[in-house]
Amino acid sequence: MPRPSKYNPTVLLGKTVYLQRIQEAVAAGYCHAALGTVPLAKAQRLVNKFAEVYGFNRGKDERYRRRSQGLANATLHLRLNEEADIDFALLVTEGEHAAHHLERLCDARRDTLRYREFELVLLTLRGRSRATLTWRWEATTFDGWKKRLHLHTAHYDRSGLYQDWFSLYRVPGFAGIRRQVGELVSYWRRDWQQLRGNDPCPVCYPHDEFRYRPLQGMSRSGDGRYYPLKGFPNTRQLPTLYYVRKQKSGGKPLRKLLADMAEHTETGMSLRSD
Repeated sequence: MPRPSKYNPTVLLGKTVYLQRIQEAVAAGYCHAALGTVPLAKAQRLVNKFAEVYGFNRGKDERYRRRSQGLANATLHLRLNEEADIDFALLVTEGEHAAHHLERLCDARRDTLRYREFELVLLTLRGRSRATLTWRWEATTFDGWKKRLHLHTAHYDRSGLYQDWFSLYRVPGFAGIRRQVGELVSYWRRDWQQLRGNDPCPVCYPHDEFRYRPLQGMSRSGDGRYYPLKGFPNTRQLPTLYYVRKQKSGGKPLRKLLADMAEHTETGMSLRSD
């Protein structure tokens, strides 16, 4: 096992890939989880501690030997969040392990694992007989979307409505979230018919659908927004919400981020480029 002081893990930058790595780990048996956040300046200390005490950086062969002896293994995923702090997910398999005694671990098989506005749940998806792990919005976030759509519809806030389409169709396309987006659009259509009737709803296409598929009945107005002839767009006129595909980890080494932090502190620039 590498010496903890020499361990320099990759820190993920995107939210979607971070969620995907947690989902994959839980599906692979790392179902006991502790999620948290530390300041970037303290992240190396946390990594060293977790490597020394929990051995999350063990190699494949050593993990196999431990598993054959009935011992648990651990893994760690890191993400640089929007506040330039480090979100971490410590995940542990079943079996004897120090983390089971020293950390408050959530069993993702029985309890809901939450990260920001998302929760990891078992859902039975259309066309499948068995439940599968997927991310979806928490109830408060889902209800917040309903209130937002209703408010912008009631006031015919064209800028707000345009932004709603943009934000709604750029969310991480996990199966649970896709189902919720479909439910929101159905709710929005009913609300629009009741409050606005035939008033054309401004639509945004975040992925530039007009470049590769025809959208009959939609036209671009002088304000740059797309409108149906009347009312709410039909199902063929909706934007595209893509499925989540296997994401490349990408990211930056932790020590590189720490060096960037020191440099940006001197210059006053933001650490995140996005």
